[in-house]
Amino acid sequence: MRDLTIVIPIKDPPNLDRFITENSALLKSQAHKIIVDSGGGNKFQDARSLGFLPLLYEGRDISLWEARKFGYEYAVTPFTLNLDCDVVPPMAYIQEALTLLRTDKANAVSIHFEPIYTGHLEFGVSIWKTDILRKLYDYPPKQVEKLIKVGKQEWVTAFQCGFCECSYMWSRLLNSGGRLETLPYKAKHLK
Repeated sequence: MRDLTIVIPIKDPPNLDRFITENSALLKSQAHKIIVDSGGGNKFQDARSLGFLPLLYEGRDISLWEARKFGYEYAVTPFTLNLDCDVVPPMAYIQEALTLLRTDKANAVSIHFEPIYTGHLEFGVSIWKTDILRKLYDYPPKQVEKLIKVGKQEWVTAFQCGFCECSYMWSRLLNSGGRLETLPYKAKHLK
């Protein structure tokens, strides 16, 4: 997995210990890791002591989409995995997605969460060709005037910007002539 960069935006994670434990094989893999911490990701500050290979750690108070965009700027590999800090993707999904991307059968590969919340594919656990992701990612599509707050989390709804991030990015990919592949795996959403 040396050709994969994992971008992990962290802001007030619901259970970072569980995220690290359940993703330990992925986090200890040879993939590059970019962690953008907007609060609550302090367990990653000394990531080498956790046994992780080299990573970039940046502590800044920014929104989820700004954290993703920041991470994409530092991706040094041909493929990028979006990994939200409350998700556990199956390793088989990652391996199969990388095979599809390496053989040029897709530009992005996604799966659903378990359980399926919204009935559409999830951007927060998708794997992309890095150059295409950098070119297309411009979320949110217009200025957001007000964020919805749920506890310490801040959310943008589809009503505020026209599309949720998932729908927006799939639409951007398909409208650009890109190919989206869906695999029959489900990522676990941590509560």
